[in-house]
Amino acid sequence: MKYKAEMHSGRGLTEDNLVFLAQKAFSSSNNNPEDFRNMTISWAQFNRENLPGRNFTFWQWFDGVVELMKKHLKPHWNDGAILGFVNKQQAQDMLLSKSNGTFLLRFSDSEIGGITIAWVAENPNKQGERLVWNLLPYTTKDFSIRSLADRISDLNHLLFLYPDRAKDEVFAKYYTPPLSKPVDGYVKPQIKQVVPEFTTPNPEPSTGVTFMDQTASSSTTHSNSFGVYSSISDNMLDPDGEFDLEDPMDVARHVEELLRRPMANQWSSQQS
Repeated sequence: MKYKAEMHSGRGLTEDNLVFLAQKAFSSSNNNPEDFRNMTISWAQFNRENLPGRNFTFWQWFDGVVELMKKHLKPHWNDGAILGFVNKQQAQDMLLSKSNGTFLLRFSDSEIGGITIAWVAENPNKQGERLVWNLLPYTTKDFSIRSLADRISDLNHLLFLYPDRAKDEVFAKYYTPPLSKPVDGYVKPQIKQVVPEFTTPNPEPSTGVTFMDQTASSSTTHSNSFGVYSSISDNMLDPDGEFDLEDPMDVARHVEELLRRPMANQWSSQQS
């Protein structure tokens, strides 16, 4: 009731969503909704004690999800584009049964008000092996720079929204229109997102495009889960294999710095 009222949406929470929330609130792996119906949650469980392995409570996590959705993602929730209440293991099991390039959107377990993209793709270091990758979670700050739809449009390796919907069919109506032609000799800068492991942009300076790096980590049961790329250091990962937001460079500050530089210096810095 709280979620539906806050979202002003006809799409509320499904029984699967409620089971997910019950599992999180009670720190339980039970999948049977009937087992939760007569349970009572204490105030300590609800909003006093931190969730296991986290520095926030159940209510803080849930309220963060609601605020993120209200501010930035309500249309996508109403369209049915966001599964949201799916954990990392569930996402992996769902995606490995689908074609490469299939992705889904789920709420981050480790970040308050965070949402991540998970997708399935080939392991570039081992022919025939497929991995599920998880993008560094987005927060309100990220969507104030570039919208979710535009970020999904930027990532060419994302092809189908789970289970099999072409991404443009779902998100194209939310894409920002292309920039107009240069006016009085000036090119308006444009920000685009890239995942370095899945694309190697080589833009010409005249395009006026600034690329933001977005880091991804693989999700697999193999022992080399996070060793696919040697450039990724282990100390950047938290116990769940997600990146510590305190370590990577702040995206907004990085973009502002790039836009203040002379254009020639900007591109030489990006290419280095």
